[in-house]
Amino acid sequence: MMKIKLIFMLMFLLSFSVYSHSLAVERERHLEDGEYTVLEGDTLWDISDSFLRNPFKWPSVWKINPYIVNPHLIYPGNKIRLFPSESVEAGEKAKEGGVEAKPTVPKGLPIEKLQKPEDISAAVMPKEAEVPPTPSATEEKPAPKIIKVSSLIMERHGLISAKDKEGIGIIIGSKEEKLLLSQGDIVYISIAKGNEIKEGENLTIFTITGEVKHPVTDKPVGFLTDTSGVLKIIKVETGGVIIARIEKSYKEILKGAKLKSHEPPVIEVEVKKPEKVIDGFIIASIEGKVGLAESDIVYLDKGKNSGLEQGNTMNIFRPTTTVSDPMSKEEKTITFPPAELGKLVIIRAEEDTSTAFITKSRQVIYKGDRVRTAE
Repeated sequence: MMKIKLIFMLMFLLSFSVYSHSLAVERERHLEDGEYTVLEGDTLWDISDSFLRNPFKWPSVWKINPYIVNPHLIYPGNKIRLFPSESVEAGEKAKEGGVEAKPTVPKGLPIEKLQKPEDISAAVMPKEAEVPPTPSATEEKPAPKIIKVSSLIMERHGLISAKDKEGIGIIIGSKEEKLLLSQGDIVYISIAKGNEIKEGENLTIFTITGEVKHPVTDKPVGFLTDTSGVLKIIKVETGGVIIARIEKSYKEILKGAKLKSHEPPVIEVEVKKPEKVIDGFIIASIEGKVGLAESDIVYLDKGKNSGLEQGNTMNIFRPTTTVSDPMSKEEKTITFPPAELGKLVIIRAEEDTSTAFITKSRQVIYKGDRVRTAE
């Protein structure tokens, strides 16, 4: 009998070990650049145990992810930073030594100039009679707010309108007979009539990944795109033959892939006062995430045609409930103030849509939440 129990115990331990290993491998697949994408059933305790080898370090993970209001409530798709960024570590070390650290601007990362996000409303609406004081020799100017957004993410994903869905051209062949094309390959392309290109110009290679519908009207707004790579025009020959070289490839590229004008990722954003109050909705996120937070990139249903410009800041909010006033004899209702969710800044404005970066989040943000220009 004891021997049977021992066998069952060994089988259980072996099964548990295999399961733990499989779970660890699965979690490793969702770790990129020090950020972990939460899976179903994850907790900060489990995540700390997997990556920090100590489950009791979960409060440290919570501390460097301030958008998490309740550490017991994290959702699949949330991005969780496991280690402090270099700027945070430098700041902590400097404070320990009694020196105030000056933040550095990482190469290729957009920055929001002029002031911190929470001071934007005061900065864009100065009083006419006020004159900014001249800083003294010993008084340092406030450092610009750094927006930590990966330029690679901006290059890899996008939102395109229905009229631009087909792009301006396609890859029609390659110098070498290959099924899958990649960086360094010479290709031949065809450009639609009415589009002029020149030697040295870059074009983006893309595919359509899904349709975006408005969260309220359910009407089509545009299409999400996935960037396969970037090519450069080498030669435009007489007779219509256009030769190009694939400069970057993020995944395998097939003959027939669509092309569009190349837009380099935004490097810095300078805050601008909006001309008027503009209301809109979050219609999608750059990677299809469900629960959104600070540092995520989202798409809005308003753009240049509505008056939005790059650098405009907007408040993110969610309407709350309306209840009957129990003290009123006239059956009046009371509407609670909207829930303030965070702030965002416009980093690219198209005709009818915009790309925005969430600079601050107080709680989880979702598709369908509302936005309004900050005055």
